[in-house]
Amino acid sequence: MKSRLATVIGITAAAIAVAAPAMAMGSGNPYLDLQTGVSYTVYQPTYTAGLQARHVGPNLMTATGVEQNLSAVFGKRNQRNFAITEGNPMSQDIGVGRLVKTVTVQGRKAQLYAYCDPSSSAPCTMGSIAKVGGHLTVTLPGSQSLRETIVWVETIQPKPIAGEQLVKIAEGLKPVQ
Repeated sequence: MKSRLATVIGITAAAIAVAAPAMAMGSGNPYLDLQTGVSYTVYQPTYTAGLQARHVGPNLMTATGVEQNLSAVFGKRNQRNFAITEGNPMSQDIGVGRLVKTVTVQGRKAQLYAYCDPSSSAPCTMGSIAKVGGHLTVTLPGSQSLRETIVWVETIQPKPIAGEQLVKIAEGLKPVQ
């Protein structure tokens, strides 16, 4: 009986370890921990516009049946801020905005959108991102045997960062090793 109980406990522990979220891996680097559990390439920022990480980990809004997305939030509430969301596929939508610029980031086409008021006739430009918020979207290449990654870098009110900083953040993303 003891040997059968030990076998059941061992099988249950193995099943829990396989089903555990990637964040349970415990390397001390949440980007590396998430990489352990997903098949797309996880990117870590090398430039954060001087803002500290407030949260880095699995995106709790990831839909059932979709591979875990990464969510990283930088800055303090009601102050300068931005967020990075990574995945493939993404399990949610990002804010709707007006396309204000297309740039090249790490050899890939990236698009910048500003969250301008759609009912306004005022021009919506790259400079609008620092006033009303916006996002950059790009699909970065996979590394080693991992799939490519859809990346969103978003900033919102009350104190969004500039569109140029969104580009710099995306340019500084490096695959975790």
